[in-house]
Amino acid sequence: MTEEGFDVVFRDHHGIDGEPANDRELRVVKATAKLRQMLGENCTITVRRLHPACSTLVKEGEFSNAVAIIADPDADGLTAAMKSAGITYPGLDEDAAKLDGEPQLQVTGTPISQLLAKGIAVIPSYDATRPKEREIAHQKLFADWVKAVEGNEAAIARLEEQVSTYDQAVRVSHDLAKSAVIVAPGVVLVDVSNKPLFDPGTLNALLETDPSCRITVTRKDLGPIAAVHGIQYSLAVAKSFQKTINLHDLVPTDAKSSPEGGIISNVSFLLHTSEDVWTSEVLPRLRAGKCLV
Repeated sequence: MTEEGFDVVFRDHHGIDGEPANDRELRVVKATAKLRQMLGENCTITVRRLHPACSTLVKEGEFSNAVAIIADPDADGLTAAMKSAGITYPGLDEDAAKLDGEPQLQVTGTPISQLLAKGIAVIPSYDATRPKEREIAHQKLFADWVKAVEGNEAAIARLEEQVSTYDQAVRVSHDLAKSAVIVAPGVVLVDVSNKPLFDPGTLNALLETDPSCRITVTRKDLGPIAAVHGIQYSLAVAKSFQKTINLHDLVPTDAKSSPEGGIISNVSFLLHTSEDVWTSEVLPRLRAGKCLV
């Protein structure tokens, strides 16, 4: 693109905070250095500790005249792209930080932000038998939310209809929490495979009410890794332990992040694995006290 005469501006908050601790983080450092060399001042890569939302890296309307604005297909990417295009509202940056944080905090923003968070919470997980369903649902939700921010009453009404679905998912989460089992010191697991739609934020919050809970785990039959391997284990570090626990310590240092490899992890407090990786790598390390301090 640069060779064809386009100005490329890159903004991101997923830089490595401190020295790289494993092979994945080392690759991120190398890729970051390459981008900075290619783009110079047009490349801004910081860390979530300083910029918890990408929207804080752009000014309102900064790229309203751009040929294209490309962002991650999640709430953080959506809010940053909106703001850079000139679509915003009071409190957007604060909402964006919550939307990009732990599931239980995502529904604590402004009323308009809560409509997005609750809508995201009840989007179907990735199902290999219906691969486009989740993507289409995301597109419809995001399109409605942008219209809602701009005051479109029909879009607001459609978003409000999903709140009842979210409320039902919350009730399912309360039932699931009762089935939790301790699989290692400080590690609580809930099997949600073949279960009705639930709200991950509510489930995690309920599990974390136990002060001994440091890591929550959900075993599921839907998701990108489950689509390849049949079962997916999703781990999340309780908020009060996120500065001291790094889930990357639970997998080999040279592990590659991909559904096919059975490992996905972009941040230190979230980790998704296949059943094989869970059984052979993660669970033994958890039971040995690895990463629990």
